Amino acid sequence: MRRMVESRNLVSFVVSTILGLSLFRGWPFPVENNMLQLVLLQKPYVYYGIKYGFVAMLFSTPYIAFSILFSLAYIFMVRRKQVVGTPLAPYVPPGMRSELYLVIGELHNPKRPQPAATPQWLIVPERGLFTGIAIFGAVGSGKTSGCMYPFAEQVLAYCADKAGQPLGFCLALSIAASAPSPQQATDRSLSVPSI
Repeated sequence: MRRMVESRNLVSFVVSTILGLSLFRGWPFPVENNMLQLVLLQKPYVYYGIKYGFVAMLFSTPYIAFSILFSLAYIFMVRRKQVVGTPLAPYVPPGMRSELYLVIGELHNPKRPQPAATPQWLIVPERGLFTGIAIFGAVGSGKTSGCMYPFAEQVLAYCADKAGQPLGFCLALSIAASAPSPQQATDRSLSVPSI
């Protein structure tokens, strides 16, 4: 049952094709209908449009019905297996890291919407930070607060309290009118002394 529901598009196509063929043979287009004969004499293109639409609906209507049926079965009847794996490694604060990297988020299963058995942090290593990061999104979608501030905090807080270590630098450009200046953002979100 689970395999059939997971490949529901193919199953819906096969079942609706079989049902459509049986409907096509058992319930043919009513050619002898007087009204349709009158339409054929007056406007043949309308007649053929009705005829081919009738035949197409013999196959498309069962396909839509079976698609809905199998989708509901997939949603309500099929239970996903719980993936039990190792927990995610603890987040290391930027000031305590031994090397510079940027944590973007968690990395899970790329093919299925379920947690990975061995989740990892999605990181950009130091070498990747020299290329730049572009953040796109609609107005008000959280680009500045969800990406720019946390990313800048991670880069600027790396080795900020260790003497003799290089301080991370970050250039953040935002065309948003409401974004504060880089100095205000740094002073508000970090406890790093101003330079």
